[in-house]
Amino acid sequence: MARIVQLLDGVATTQFEINKPEIRIGRSPECDVYIDDTSVSSVHCVIETIPAADETQPAEYHIRDLGSTNGTYVNIDRVENARLVHEDVIRVGLKNFKFIDEQSAQHVKTARIKKSWIPGVYYTKDKKK
Repeated sequence: MARIVQLLDGVATTQFEINKPEIRIGRSPECDVYIDDTSVSSVHCVIETIPAADETQPAEYHIRDLGSTNGTYVNIDRVENARLVHEDVIRVGLKNFKFIDEQSAQHVKTARIKKSWIPGVYYTKDKKK
């Protein structure tokens, strides 16, 4: 199942599951994701679930702006309608959300932390092939 996670200074705070065909995001209390921010339109945008043609494929998720004043952004691009992919960052007004889709996520190997010769400094080292 997919979800969006609200980010505050890059840290995940609140999760909203995408558990129905259409999730409305906006400033109206009737929205599924309520954002108390005057830079957000009453019903700003929707995330639509498009079921797969067969059970072997994951569903697709699209975000559609509903004529909002300040627009809807995916990563850094203003969009009218866009397909969401795992780890896209959605901006609505001044709020950021990360789109998480477990069905299409590719698992990334955990990075190993190494200690440098400088006290208190740690780093990760990517293996280049």
